[in-house]
Amino acid sequence: MRLTGQIHVSLKGSIIQRNPTLWERLKRGFGATVDLDTDRLRVELEATAVVDQVRRALGQLGIGNALSLVIDDTVIFQDTDGKPDDLPDLVLALSEHAAVFGRGFQELRFAAEHEEVGLHLVIETRARTEHADDEPTGIISVGGRVQDLEPRAGESADDYRRRVEPLAKDPALFEAARLQFESFVGRLEGALKAAMPEARVEHHHADARVVHAPAGDGAAAQQPSSPTQPGYDPFLVYYPPSPLGMMLDVMLISSFMHMMMPPHVMFVTPAGMPLGTAQEAAANPELLNAAAPGTDGADDAGDADDAGDTDAGGDDGDPWGDDGGGLDDGGFDGDLGDFGD
Repeated sequence: MRLTGQIHVSLKGSIIQRNPTLWERLKRGFGATVDLDTDRLRVELEATAVVDQVRRALGQLGIGNALSLVIDDTVIFQDTDGKPDDLPDLVLALSEHAAVFGRGFQELRFAAEHEEVGLHLVIETRARTEHADDEPTGIISVGGRVQDLEPRAGESADDYRRRVEPLAKDPALFEAARLQFESFVGRLEGALKAAMPEARVEHHHADARVVHAPAGDGAAAQQPSSPTQPGYDPFLVYYPPSPLGMMLDVMLISSFMHMMMPPHVMFVTPAGMPLGTAQEAAANPELLNAAAPGTDGADDAGDADDAGDTDAGGDDGDPWGDDGGGLDDGGFDGDLGDFGD
């Protein structure tokens, strides 16, 4: 089960103007007024200020474990050793680059992780100095997992199934995890509002999801790479998906479909397109057929025009898209520097 949430942060900026055409230059020469405004904004941000504000918000929640900091094409910090409470190390690394990024950047990505009441959480902040006027300046994405449902080191598939199968039949476990996650996202929103009084901080969503990927569906291997995509999960950026995760999804779907009172969980396609709640799917199993290969549901879920670039292999012009990286036992498998346009 995936716990995913987002908080959007918007700051005031100035409208970016385009270069005038030759005809527009001539018109201006004769005193005419020419509108050169575009639909994009430029926000004056300093990397040190952004990191400091988010760090203070995280500190209010007792979060001090940094994962990475990437600014434009430069990896400023990454937790390759799995060191706990290393947020001060990230701040120190950024101070050493203040001369380069103190006056601005194009994109900043700052990730931390936290463990709380049986949940393992990844909090990723991404901010851009230029963006469309209908988009937020920053997106704080939260991805979480129930620790008891995660594979353990050296655990075989059979051992994992035997250990997790009884847990999958306990709806109270999932309801408690969902409520705890919603509480965390709400508290994070409040902390960000206190740390960023000049910004508009808005809760976007916080929910529990189970991915339904039918056998033979090639989309199952795809992971949305942009926080503006419906299926984006920062947890999978820093912790690559385990094959046992698909086994867990199958067990949960089977279990929830046979419960009298299933938990409040949404079934989604791998691209994040909703298929229905567990309650709705239990009452009408045909809802899950919308994700089957060759159906309209699969076409819609894979359509970049509808879902916002569901192909994790590239960003298709999405400024928030990136190839991501992987964190395995504290080490990154991918190059986090490759995430720009």
